[in-house]
Amino acid sequence: MPDPLLYFTNNGLHTHLILPSQGLKTLVPQLSKYFLDEPWLQLGWGDFDYYGSAKQTKLLGFRALFMPTKAIIGVRSITDLTNDFHPRTRIYAIPLPETAMDATLLFISRYFLFNESDDLTVVRKKATGELFFSASGTYSILNTCNNWTAYALKEAGLKISPKLTIGPDQVERNVRKNGYLRTRK
Repeated sequence: MPDPLLYFTNNGLHTHLILPSQGLKTLVPQLSKYFLDEPWLQLGWGDFDYYGSAKQTKLLGFRALFMPTKAIIGVRSITDLTNDFHPRTRIYAIPLPETAMDATLLFISRYFLFNESDDLTVVRKKATGELFFSASGTYSILNTCNNWTAYALKEAGLKISPKLTIGPDQVERNVRKNGYLRTRK
């Protein structure tokens, strides 16, 4: 049986991970009420006010970086890994041993916050169907979305220094240094 695949994407501003939906729904069964039969889920982590906001102003961006804030986790269903993305999004396939996939899924699952009803709290929804849920962690210039992606990639077994990996292109360079090539030009 082939190794499970993790996908890394960089859209120039934000990095995401794409994982098999069933694996994450096993650890966070509450996701099943929001996402049904899609094979993949795209995940990203970011600032509570800025990430996924319809109005990503410079002021919100500045506040996100320089005034530590609560975080949210964005989740979007993916059915077609070749067509569900903007043409400029760079995508990398990363085959993982099952134990590394399990570690990555566990890392991500621990960022979902649950309310008093043991459910997820939806913060916002984008027209793309991406949902943003309350998450653990504090977003700041020293702990950005790209650091979070780097930590997840480290859990997956990649050689990467998450604290020193700030920008999306830095995360991508580290993915390439680990020997992975883009699946889409």
